[in-house]
Amino acid sequence: MDIVGCSVFRTELEHVFGDTLAVEWLPSRLDVVPGELDKALSQALAGSHGAACLYGACSPDIDALLAEHGGRRLPVRNCVEVFLSPEERAAFGDHAFIITATILREWRAIYQDALGWDEIDGRINFGMYEVIVLLDFGLEPIDDIDVLELFDFTQTPIDIVPASLERFRGLVRGLLEG
Repeated sequence: MDIVGCSVFRTELEHVFGDTLAVEWLPSRLDVVPGELDKALSQALAGSHGAACLYGACSPDIDALLAEHGGRRLPVRNCVEVFLSPEERAAFGDHAFIITATILREWRAIYQDALGWDEIDGRINFGMYEVIVLLDFGLEPIDDIDVLELFDFTQTPIDIVPASLERFRGLVRGLLEG
């Protein structure tokens, strides 16, 4: 089975499934630039049929693109829903922005490189959030400097919250068995 995935899930997938799965990883920032994810997925899916895609509804055209190749994706809208149920997400409130350790490591590539934001853009775009919730799955140390630099960029407090991979494990297993 062909598997294509967003690199935002790599650490968690390798922890849960070890090296038993061969995945073609695409950069996590593709979904923030219109058309980039569709282009990369089209290339990754060329010649395959029935691929499992470790993506949510990250592009308006993703389902049509996957249908062309007989592929399927995770039954979620975004990467946060892969880790948190709607009830768990709601517990953080409407003014919480949720990230993982991978997003913490890659925030510059996403916000500065792909979107072209400077600190003013970061503060404006994160201004509606009261907190950035960093889900800690306990898989790797969280670098205090990375946390501080993201805070400097957004001026939004960051709470590190322990989290489980059980929902992730179940959704990925369902996708692979589906």
